[in-house]
Amino acid sequence: MTTLRTTPGSSTPKQRQRLVILGRRKGLDLNEIRKTVGGSIKQLSAKGASEWIVRFGGGTLPNPPGKKPSVYKGKKPKPGVTRMITEDQIDQIKRLLFECFDGQSLRACEWLKKNFKVDLPVELATAKRAGEVIRVLKEMSSRGN
Repeated sequence: MTTLRTTPGSSTPKQRQRLVILGRRKGLDLNEIRKTVGGSIKQLSAKGASEWIVRFGGGTLPNPPGKKPSVYKGKKPKPGVTRMITEDQIDQIKRLLFECFDGQSLRACEWLKKNFKVDLPVELATAKRAGEVIRVLKEMSSRGN
């Protein structure tokens, strides 16, 4: 576990923000929160801010100060995480639709509606559905359809 800094003013913006949110949930205004923590919120140490967050019932921060957030490495998302469609996927779908349907946007929209029940690529929403469309369009493009 990372040791939190005890120097005054070492609290992070996320800690200060969370402290204010939790204080307001308890019915305190900003001045009352300042009085409760003993002065300026910005002058709290990282350790002191964490202690006040716990006292206000907020638990610990997901990424405590000094600890880097966990970086997702891999192709499969973590359980319970849905990856959304990206701009690159939308652009790739538009380019492939243009190639497969010779620039006839009406035919391309009809094909999307018939096969994927959406009118526009943006409506696919998830990266998984976008990947399915891209895969099918690449197959169609390779066959010369």
